[in-house]
Amino acid sequence: KGWRIDSGKAPEKIEARDGVLQVKLGDLIEETAEVVNPEDRTHIAISIPLAAGFEPLNPNIATAPAEAQPSIAPTLPPTWVAFGDDRVFYAYDSLPKGTYRFAFRLRAQTAGAYTQPPALVAAMYKKGLRATSAGAKVEIGK
Repeated sequence: KGWRIDSGKAPEKIEARDGVLQVKLGDLIEETAEVVNPEDRTHIAISIPLAAGFEPLNPNIATAPAEAQPSIAPTLPPTWVAFGDDRVFYAYDSLPKGTYRFAFRLRAQTAGAYTQPPALVAAMYKKGLRATSAGAKVEIGK
């Protein structure tokens, strides 16, 4: 789920038009994800890829602008988190049974039509234990 963030205004949910999420160049977006874990697990990786054309804003960098801070913190702080050029990655040594929410912000940086690949949740050391989300088509207009 994505939300357009505009200073001084309420967040606006981004709805798909004809199956395409449409944003404008320069838009600040808050991406949210939810993981439902039906049992206690260990060594869990959550990889949320970004559509090309977006730049993630890392709130953990000392010089990050205030707008990089998402509106909510992860339900459970991750053991490790990385903000890469093409994905945001969360890792947990232990993930108890429950529902977890994540949010991060990104900026629409380059105009064009892109595909956002599905997010992936996987047990790092248990082959075959994985789940994916739906992908999306994204258009960044000028």
